[in-house]
Amino acid sequence: MISASAFNLKGEKLEAVKLPKEAFGVEVKPTLLAQAVRVWLSNQRKSSAKTKTRTEVSGSTRKLFKQKGTGRARHGSVRAPIFVGGGISHGPSGEQNYKMSLPAKMRRLALVGALSVKATTKLIKIVDGAGKANGKTKQLEWLDEGMKTLVVAGSGQDKFKQGIRNLQGMSIAQAESLSAYAVLANKQLVITMEALEEIKKRYAN
Repeated sequence: MISASAFNLKGEKLEAVKLPKEAFGVEVKPTLLAQAVRVWLSNQRKSSAKTKTRTEVSGSTRKLFKQKGTGRARHGSVRAPIFVGGGISHGPSGEQNYKMSLPAKMRRLALVGALSVKATTKLIKIVDGAGKANGKTKQLEWLDEGMKTLVVAGSGQDKFKQGIRNLQGMSIAQAESLSAYAVLANKQLVITMEALEEIKKRYAN
């Protein structure tokens, strides 16, 4: 049985929670996980790199020397790419498209694969009663174990998310917007009971 440790808002340990096999116990495919991470990172990339072509650099338009009789190669402009200070040929234009896509079925398989990695390595904690959080960081300080942690909250749990916000090394995600990259980029997962139910409905059915 796949299970995860459960805690209340005070950090007191409760009975372990059973995790659905369809979302936390699937076969892990490293190649698919690597592909999902690559696609996610590529889609975050900005096309800000740009070089100037020979038409954009500054420089005289005068012909360097006469066409014939010098014994040298023919040149017409100091802006040519072969000269220092000349334009760059085949450089980035600032309009590069780094967008990549992954079929929905593959995205789902990658996500449940990432969740399964965390489940099998016992790096998932379940928090019960998150809806009763008072929004104070002090109430949830016990969750901070000095490791990079992704907190998965359910919809409407604003006070719980408010209490998490000031804890160092902890980020927050909604159950419906989880990605394989977000799961793998963090050492530990903290999932509220409500978010776990949303994950079950979305990925275990």
